[in-house]
Parts: sequence; structure tokens; C-alpha cells
Amino acid sequence: MPSELTTHDVKIPGIDELSVSIGVPATWATRELDEPPSFLAHMPSEDAGPFGDNLVVGIERLGPDAPEDLEELQGLFYAQAFANVPDFHAIDDRPLEVAGDEGWLRVSLQTAPPGITAVNRQVFTRRGDLLVTISLTTMALRDREVDGLFQNILDSCTVVTTEGDA
Repeated sequence: MPSELTTHDVKIPGIDELSVSIGVPATWATRELDEPPSFLAHMPSEDAGPFGDNLVVGIERLGPDAPEDLEELQGLFYAQAFANVPDFHAIDDRPLEVAGDEGWLRVSLQTAPPGITAVNRQVFTRRGDLLVTISLTTMALRDREVDGLFQNILDSCTVVTTEGDA
């Protein structure tokens, strides 16, 4: 598991008031996705084989009817996951500081259609009407080593807001 992290600044088009700085393993490939707008980092195939880890960072604007309370907001996301993701199992669900502010951690197991079990670690933090999501997905067989990687990634994370915004 590569331990050296390279810092990337994540900015989403149309959301100028907030960016995320995050460390990613130096050997991982990175790119920005258009739909949904997000940042993706993943293990190179020569290291990963058929079971590569990936990291997704998203920033989205919440609607006016979104709950202000982060725990209530996460409850809605959880209900949606249980309703829409086959074989979804919650492992951990609790408040967790993210980049120096209130956040939420969700860890889940789910089985993809070909029968492969994945572990998904997600943290969420809200800045005004913006929700930042950081998600690391790995195969269950690699869970022990990825736990430390996820903590290193979180420790490297900063959320930068333009003064007066978010």
C-alpha cells in the first residue's frame, strides 16, 4: 500500500465558493468527472488487478428543503441507500470531525452484481448549503490495510471556503 500522498485541489464547476484539498496515494491515477461532477482517484491496474480501490470526492449544492441537521440529512441518505442498493449492510454510522468541522462517517458493505463484496467508507461535511462527500471503496479482502489509508486521506483533507460564502 503506497503511503506517500500527493495533494490535489478539488473544485467543482459552478461552485466557486468552496474547494477541497486532499491527499491521494502518489501512484494513483486521477481525473475529474463531468457527471456527476466529482474528483476520482484510483489504483493503477498493475497494482490493483481486478479489485482496485478508488476515491471519489464530491461537492454538491443542497436544495432549500434539505435538513440543516447533519445527522438528519445522513438519515435520509441512509434510507435511500437501504432502499436502492442491493445487499447493503451498515457497519458504522456516527458523527466524525471532517476537516476541522462537524461531519459524519458511514461505512457499509455491499455486494456488486457479479458477487464481489465491497467496503465503502464515506464521510460527509456540510458548509452552508454545500455538502462535501469523500468516499473510499475497496474490496472486503483489503479492508484492514485500507482502514489506515482512509485515515491518512482524512488527515490530509482541508475544506477551503471563500470568506463570506458557504
